[in-house]
Amino acid sequence: MNAAYLQLIILIVLIVVFQVVVGRVGLEKEAQRRWQHALTGQALVGCSYFLDVWMCTVGLILGLFGIAFMKYMYPVDYLRLFGPLLRPHEREQLPGAFYFLLGTLLVLFLVPLETARYAVLCLSYADPAAAWIGRTIPLRKFHDSASVGGCLACFVIACVIGAGFLSYNQDENHVARILIGALVCTIAEALPVGNDNLMIPLLTALSVEWLF
Repeated sequence: MNAAYLQLIILIVLIVVFQVVVGRVGLEKEAQRRWQHALTGQALVGCSYFLDVWMCTVGLILGLFGIAFMKYMYPVDYLRLFGPLLRPHEREQLPGAFYFLLGTLLVLFLVPLETARYAVLCLSYADPAAAWIGRTIPLRKFHDSASVGGCLACFVIACVIGAGFLSYNQDENHVARILIGALVCTIAEALPVGNDNLMIPLLTALSVEWLF
């Protein structure tokens, strides 16, 4: 088998294993979901360094079809494998993991690879950090799923990620790009509408590319 195809298969298997294994770890559900976010996003970004873009694209498309196929064609097996990570509404709808892969696929098409990596890592780390801080530190809430503490955590983590991944373009807008990206990431995370697994990477990536 061609080594590139073998790497693609390993990527798909690895992501599925993450979903199953994290769901079996003895943590409360939201903590499991935060680990799932971080591990899946880091795996996707890591693979982008040694797989061609077209192979990453194929892998993401296969992942999207695989999730939808399992959800609608084998619902019992789907719930048995992924049930521990699902929120109540996700038992009837497509799960957050589907929109995670969809958001990653869209930014891969729409922006340069470095910006796509940055946006996926914002989703992988800034979003879970906002949820963790928001639940841990009792500060004023904007609504049920967003608080001052969570938004601050999201902004800071997104700034740190931006400083590392947006440094390839050191022009006069470099700092503004980092701050704008972090602000848009925070707003997308805090919005009570839409799916943040889709909105965060898409809006964050487009903001740092199209606004400048």
